[in-house]
Amino acid sequence: MNLKIVKYSIGKLLLVLAGLLVFPLIVSFIYKESIADKINFILPIIISIILGMLLSKLGDNKSHIYTKEAMFITASTWLIFSLIGAIPLFLTKSNYPSYIDAFFEMVSGFTTSGASVAFNVEDLPHSIIFWRSFSHFIGGMGILVFTIAILPNSNKESSLLMKSEVPGPSFGKITPRLSDTARNLYLMYIILTILTIILLMLGRMNLFDSIVHAFGTAGTGGFSSKGISIGAYNSRYIEFILGIMMAVFGVNFNIYFYAITKDLRVAIDSEELKWYVGIILISSVLVFINILSMYKDVIYSLVNSFFSVSSIITTTGYVSADFGKWPLFSKSILILLMFIGGCAGSTAGGLKVSRFVILIKGGINQIREAMNPKKITINRLDGKRVDEKTEKSVSKYLVIYILIFIILFMIVSIDMNDFETAFAAVATTFNNVGPGLGAFGPIETFAQMSQLSKFVLTLAMLLGRLEIFPVLLLLYPSTYRYLKDK
Repeated sequence: MNLKIVKYSIGKLLLVLAGLLVFPLIVSFIYKESIADKINFILPIIISIILGMLLSKLGDNKSHIYTKEAMFITASTWLIFSLIGAIPLFLTKSNYPSYIDAFFEMVSGFTTSGASVAFNVEDLPHSIIFWRSFSHFIGGMGILVFTIAILPNSNKESSLLMKSEVPGPSFGKITPRLSDTARNLYLMYIILTILTIILLMLGRMNLFDSIVHAFGTAGTGGFSSKGISIGAYNSRYIEFILGIMMAVFGVNFNIYFYAITKDLRVAIDSEELKWYVGIILISSVLVFINILSMYKDVIYSLVNSFFSVSSIITTTGYVSADFGKWPLFSKSILILLMFIGGCAGSTAGGLKVSRFVILIKGGINQIREAMNPKKITINRLDGKRVDEKTEKSVSKYLVIYILIFIILFMIVSIDMNDFETAFAAVATTFNNVGPGLGAFGPIETFAQMSQLSKFVLTLAMLLGRLEIFPVLLLLYPSTYRYLKDK
């Protein structure tokens, strides 16, 4: 692996981080916060600039980036962004007594998990609240995708970087030039975010809260400016709008591009989209029927069922009701949705609907072949044959996913005696959802968790967002044996 191109790339990305940290600093000035609150952001900006310039100078951009370098740069960037981004949170002290707490929160922000250790969000400075949610917006579409979008040129190396960060079983460009692809994705992302802000303000949510919750919705993250999340507003309108917009951001953004620029019918005929919408509708109806007897209010039950289903399947994690107190049937549906997740190419986490569909169809074909050994079956998605390489990669990913989940669960279970709490804690972080069940339920935080469990779940969030392999490469000892500084 070529170390010089790694240094150069990470150095340039650190300069991007310095620019992004200016936004919460501006918020600090707008709300006339103390000098200490401003220094909390000035310090990491200076660190990012110094490290960025130093690494850029020590490296060069003349070498080629191959798959290994791309994955290493991706995982390193997400880790370094989280480490530096955690500094402002740690310096506030009130909600983040240790650096591990601040690091957990920042990884949760960038990976759009929304799992929090902040026990009194309302006491945080506006700049910190903004930075937490702004990290969702940055991480939702991807740190490297954002960088490629603002760069003047792109090449094969950029494609490898983007492929290593964009979630899903396959990656495709929507325009011939990759930088144009990234810009189009971000343009749609920004337009939908602005629309969300406007719709929330129409529901009498103030501008700051609207921006914060729009960032959380766009990135399918879930950090809120309120301790009890969306439930604090007690508004069916806000819950319905966020339910719709969370579902919108859980759709593959390529579908929106094709719907706008090419053929609307082709976009609507997407098999993954049909499965995604069907899962949301069926799950919402089942949960609604199951919880109706608890509330007796049809509208409240209906909106909360849809909101919770949309929040969990898109791995946003906003909460309007304490679903930890719902019947086991409803909780089981929500846990299943945590694993399924949103569409590939969206800002949502989880296994992704396309993988789920491929696995379901592959399983059905195996049953058919077992019943009739002479029968030849073909796995199709959107009318096209799923090639053998994709099928194998999906199966291998599932096996590795399950193995890592078991390992994470076993480590976390050292500190917890409750199966539901431990299982949900790993499921919600590994799938980048946020709220769990049991002791760390929807209206609770992860603050009381041990430092070991916080560290393990932080790793789980990174593994889930980057879909395992880039993080494994970063942790694998042999990665560092053949570093070449040339």
